[in-house]
Amino acid sequence: MSEQTSLTIPLTPRDDVALRNAVALWADTTTAVISLRRHELIHDKQEAARAFFSFINKHPADVTPLDMTEWRCALESRELKPATVYARLSRLSSFFEWAMRDPALGKVINNNPVRLARPKAPKAYQTESSKALDDAQLRTLVSVVKKRAERGDVIGKRDLAILLFFLLTGMRRSEVIGLRGGDIERRDEMLIVRNKVKGGDYVGREVRDPQVRAALFDYLESCGRIKALDTNGPLWTRHDRAGKPGAQLTSHAFSHNLKRYAKEAGIEKIHVHQTRHTFARMVAEDTGSLTDTQDALGHRNLATTRAYVQRISVKRDKHSEGISRRLTE
Repeated sequence: MSEQTSLTIPLTPRDDVALRNAVALWADTTTAVISLRRHELIHDKQEAARAFFSFINKHPADVTPLDMTEWRCALESRELKPATVYARLSRLSSFFEWAMRDPALGKVINNNPVRLARPKAPKAYQTESSKALDDAQLRTLVSVVKKRAERGDVIGKRDLAILLFFLLTGMRRSEVIGLRGGDIERRDEMLIVRNKVKGGDYVGREVRDPQVRAALFDYLESCGRIKALDTNGPLWTRHDRAGKPGAQLTSHAFSHNLKRYAKEAGIEKIHVHQTRHTFARMVAEDTGSLTDTQDALGHRNLATTRAYVQRISVKRDKHSEGISRRLTE
């Protein structure tokens, strides 16, 4: 990249190639090798940076906080969610911080213009993705996917199994989509699911519901992949023309299908993370216990669980009958 690039001169073809290479290197080196979503994260990081530099058409050394503000306004004008806008600006901030630490790039890029333009981080669990589905919505959504599966459609069978995994286990998006065949152990009438969870720990959990087991085996048998359970290959694969058959399913692909199912079920907006909040709602309502819900979700901090359920659950009355009986004795 040229040190003489001015504020008024757009990127030259040579600068553009150098920038693309720098973005690719940043995305690769700042993404954990062991991440289950490594390829998706690298792609998302590159797209965020490329979209910005294409919009602003400036050398990174010449970018100002005002440019960032302009980009932020452009994103907001597209009615993107606050969390999405914050995430994209955060990725750009990561790029500039990385560039300043690089021995060569740091000679020309010596400030992070995102610092003064990035909005405050949205409050956790206050977005659309934190709204639990009610029971009626849940039944309709499952019914829509189940009908497709019953028609013999392999994608419908796969998506039904995935949806049931989400709803009946409360597992996180990456935990379900990243499952490998060897993570599933068949034990009597239940499944033992082992995976790496948030925080780096490995957890094994029982899945006793027969629906989950039946849906999983129906899917694997329908596509001749039952032996996948004895391998370290992906549990969920693609079966559509848009993707390479046999390639691991991405969370974006499942999310796209889920939105389609939700629209058919009369649900205007849906996010995969809503399945976890829906699980939390049902556990909290069935048990009346915040600590039981915390254990089911695998939260280390009770405050996180409280944020999940405080807006959607009703505290179970476990004491009034006993108190009333004392009053009348």
